[in-house]
Amino acid sequence: MLSFAAPQFAWFLALPAGIVVLYLLRRKYLPRPVPSTFLWRAALKDHAANKPLQRLRKNLLLPVQFLAALALALALMQPYIAGQSASRTVLVFDLSASMQTVTGGKTRLETAADKAEEILRSLPPGEEITVLAAGEEVRQLISGSTDREDARKAVRSLSCGRAGADLDRAVSLAEAIRREDAERGARIIVFSDSYTPPEGVSAVNAAAGGDNRGVFALTAEEGSVYARICNYGDSCVITAVCEADGRLCEAKETEIPAGETAGVLFTIPEGTSVTTVRIRETDALAADNYAYAVVRRSPARTVALTGDNLFLENALQVRPDLRVIRMKEDDPAETEADLYIYGTSPLIFATDPSRTEITWGEEQEPAGTVTAEKSPITEGLTLRGVTLRACRTLTGGKAAVRAGGDVIAACTDREAVLGFSLRDTNLPLKYDFPILIQNILNMLLPSAEETAEVTDLPVPREESDTGSTAPDTDAGESAAAASRGRELTGMLLAAFLMLLTLEFVLAREPWLRRRGKEAGK
Repeated sequence: MLSFAAPQFAWFLALPAGIVVLYLLRRKYLPRPVPSTFLWRAALKDHAANKPLQRLRKNLLLPVQFLAALALALALMQPYIAGQSASRTVLVFDLSASMQTVTGGKTRLETAADKAEEILRSLPPGEEITVLAAGEEVRQLISGSTDREDARKAVRSLSCGRAGADLDRAVSLAEAIRREDAERGARIIVFSDSYTPPEGVSAVNAAAGGDNRGVFALTAEEGSVYARICNYGDSCVITAVCEADGRLCEAKETEIPAGETAGVLFTIPEGTSVTTVRIRETDALAADNYAYAVVRRSPARTVALTGDNLFLENALQVRPDLRVIRMKEDDPAETEADLYIYGTSPLIFATDPSRTEITWGEEQEPAGTVTAEKSPITEGLTLRGVTLRACRTLTGGKAAVRAGGDVIAACTDREAVLGFSLRDTNLPLKYDFPILIQNILNMLLPSAEETAEVTDLPVPREESDTGSTAPDTDAGESAAAASRGRELTGMLLAAFLMLLTLEFVLAREPWLRRRGKEAGK
């Protein structure tokens, strides 16, 4: 069945008719006196030749020009012979925070909606459409609808959250829908900025990448707020603003190298319940330019410490509720404290130093690059550029940090062990170090009292990295072509060019003959 993808260009079909009308228009003659009626016979012959139907006879240019105009008009309408259409088209939309990134005046989600509308217009009549929204939860907005307008409204109603998107679950649901009608199948198209589709699933990249800065970690204790700001672009200077219960209390300028992070410490008034840290400068993604944190108020705690490490003591001072005391290294249990920090290599944090579930081996050179595992003590860490001179391989507990394949930091509910000396690494010079210590303290001394509740948590770090995007697989064009079947536009354009060349030759042939006769005289 012949169909048209762009029927709005049908008005170009008036071009061939216009050419015929131009041929039928009469020439206008002015009345002139003649000396003799002998010339009337010649005048009558000219009059007969100028009759509309006579003028169309023996004229090769007319059919060539007519067919050329017809071929151009049909090519603009993009005709195709419809093939076997899929039973259903499933559109899956990524609603993660990074889809709010603005490029060219539009968010990535708005760009994805524009591309989805193009695909909806190209689908054959009767095709069923399902729209899935993949945020933290997967929602089914439209199921098996043949109404293009309902599908368009559902797509335009989508909005992003501040977290990631469960695209794997959404695609699994789409594949289950495809299996319901395995005989005819279903087409699955994912609109995202970071999704690499498996075989049998198409993906449409929403936009290109862009520079961005974001607040991806924020902790607040009585009297102080610590913000971790990450730069996903070129080196820059940002202004971080801290608000206490909605009132501005402090602003600091911080220079962040390209691809690095920076820590900013603010002082807040006593009695503050909720703090907000914002980046004043605009960038590609506004959703991660601010974060809220509830101020934690803990009873006074005692931390017993051995050795002399200035970096560790400074990191402990970020918690105003902690009182640091010294203890004997040979017998930590003699000192009464809520938390014990002792040893050098390994460095041990424990609530009960009399027993440990983590053991360690001999000191050795690190087996590879230092990387963070997902654990309570590595939240918000990058460990970018961290190096070690020596370390010990740990056994037991939950792995937190690895050097190559070896575990060099681990934790349990009652202890955390770093299998290296702080003097053998550049970690204390990195912004990761105070975050690591705070994570350990929050895990082992968790009894903090929160005075308010906040639902807007910081945007996950992976969502703030707007510079990396998935490749565009041109799924929209392939989906449209699959639904159309065989395209005829190219053939019609080729026919138009051939007819145009023929018209050029025919229009100039009499002129060439006249030039030949003149040359022969």
